[in-house]
Amino acid sequence: MKLPRQLESLARMLAYMLGHHPDEFGLVLSEDGFIPFKELHQALSREPGWGFVRRHHLDQVISLMQPAAFAVEGERIRCLQPGPLPRRHPGLPPPPLLYLAISPKVHERVWQEGLKAAAGRELLLARTPDTALKLGKRRAPTPVLVTIQAQAAAQAGLSFTGYGEELFLAAGLPREFLQLPSPPAPEKRPPLPQAAPPPPLQKTPGSFLVEFPPALDQPGRRIDKKDKKGKKGAPTWKAGARALRKNRRRQP
Repeated sequence: MKLPRQLESLARMLAYMLGHHPDEFGLVLSEDGFIPFKELHQALSREPGWGFVRRHHLDQVISLMQPAAFAVEGERIRCLQPGPLPRRHPGLPPPPLLYLAISPKVHERVWQEGLKAAAGRELLLARTPDTALKLGKRRAPTPVLVTIQAQAAAQAGLSFTGYGEELFLAAGLPREFLQLPSPPAPEKRPPLPQAAPPPPLQKTPGSFLVEFPPALDQPGRRIDKKDKKGKKGAPTWKAGARALRKNRRRQP
């Protein structure tokens, strides 16, 4: 069955990505040639002119092509023509330098601890800075480029696996073999402005300031009068009222 022109172009693109040069797009196929749909779509959407592709476009290509060119297993897909090729080359000596672009979110951690692949995955190391940045932009708009002293690391006993023509794979890399800019210093926020204290009250002719005794400044407190009148725990309002009357009598 002849496909519509748009789907025919998409089928050719998928065949190139999955059957010929997955390393060019940062795709690492399983041993039997499968790749998760999510990773395929993520890589395809970053290619110029293919940002429109959605899962239903992929399903249409897979279902309409005769003879079948792709196989689906759950949420994974592989190309049947020409089929999976041996792309892994364990122990292949790496070039002097390799590159990886990381998200700014992990910049500080990589600066302190080096690079370590997530569980069940491998680090994708590119031969060129451009390829590394292209892959890094899938994780962050402005990734941080890390330069790897790959040859020195291999001489120190670290293992690398070549993958296709563009990539090398590794489980982790110590900090001593990495070159990257230092992480930015934590942003210091300026202290909040403090409110100015209220101006002191000024006396004006014909007026006077009333100074309340301490008992009135603490509601609910009771004054111990036991030593003077044999009574304990007199209410504060009574003591305050007496003090207020005395203050008024003393005013000129």
